[in-house]
Amino acid sequence: MNIEQAEELIASRQFQQLKYFQEKTNVFTIVGQTHTEHWHSSFMCWLLDPNSSLCLGHYPLVRLLSLYMIKNEAGDLSLETVFGMNLDTMRFETERTFNTSDGKKRSIDVYGENDELVLVIENKVKARENMNGTDVGQTKDYRDYVEEHRKSGQKVICLFITPDPKQKPYDKSYTQITYQEFYDYVIAKCIEHPQLNKDGKYLLEQYANNLREPVHGSPMALVNTRLCNEIYDGHSEVIDEIFDDVEKSSSYLEDSRLTCVVYRHYQNILDEIFLSLDEKKFGRTPKSNIQRRIVSFTDLYNAGKIRNGTEFIMEYDGVCHYAVAEYDPQDNECYMLLLDDEHQPYHNAKGEKIGFYKASSQAGIDAINIYRKRNNIESKIETLNGPAYWKTKDGITIKTLIDSL
Repeated sequence: MNIEQAEELIASRQFQQLKYFQEKTNVFTIVGQTHTEHWHSSFMCWLLDPNSSLCLGHYPLVRLLSLYMIKNEAGDLSLETVFGMNLDTMRFETERTFNTSDGKKRSIDVYGENDELVLVIENKVKARENMNGTDVGQTKDYRDYVEEHRKSGQKVICLFITPDPKQKPYDKSYTQITYQEFYDYVIAKCIEHPQLNKDGKYLLEQYANNLREPVHGSPMALVNTRLCNEIYDGHSEVIDEIFDDVEKSSSYLEDSRLTCVVYRHYQNILDEIFLSLDEKKFGRTPKSNIQRRIVSFTDLYNAGKIRNGTEFIMEYDGVCHYAVAEYDPQDNECYMLLLDDEHQPYHNAKGEKIGFYKASSQAGIDAINIYRKRNNIESKIETLNGPAYWKTKDGITIKTLIDSL
């Protein structure tokens, strides 16, 4: 990287826009309320309330219910049912407190109700599920309470919202929603709504900016992914070089190379770019100080969803590509290994197997581009939703396996 290339990156409109988003004053950081569960629950309550100052009516609630239906295809809720509900009568509260039959005190984080629907939200930001000294989790107590007290005709929907896709509720009747999904399907859509008032837009953007703050080494949600992809598309070689040099440097804080100098000065901006590019190649910062929350092949293997030797197939543009899960007992990791048209591994000049991946998206990108190169097709793909494309021999997508955890 030379100074001209560095300046092209830094002075680009998208890079400066991302810098502006990051440097805008965040009121939640100022008051020290970044990642407390009660605070996030209060914000959800305000967002979902049809009578809130957002002036969007029940639109945010419909977005959340639509996400629930996407995650629960076999559920008993349909879009027709939702459209027929009088959602404007929903009333929300935080910390709905009650005592269980055995004397335990429980508080539901977010509780919404009208004559047709009861919505229970258990919000987990940092802590794990509270068992309250028993072998029954709080989600089960919440569900039992609601079922006992619901009115005739009321549908009950229970959601478990968490930044960590690996964290699951004790009660399996809950639908897990990550903060990333909550942002993508609810908050981002509200920000784009033409009826959103100026004050509401300001607060939603402030909240979204706050979601970038790490919890347990990972951001709650990545909110500038589209912008980060645009930056990478225009400056991929420079960004790749910065990542590689910083990653390999013994001390990038003292390294005089231009790549390390640029990274030191714009670390927060570049880190968000790296974290947002999981589908392309990164999904983490150099040195892995912060990592994007993803479910890995090792997670699927440890959960029994795949085994050593599970075969995968991906059809793209009428061409089939192949891979297999391969477990390495030495480092206790499971990888996706690309296979050729004969279902055999690729090898380097030394005869060693190559083509191991932790992410199915990058495996799919490389498989497609290898095929295109061999067949003299000039165009290459840059992004791919790998979990939705790769399937087992039984036709189960990797996304389905991830969602079943």
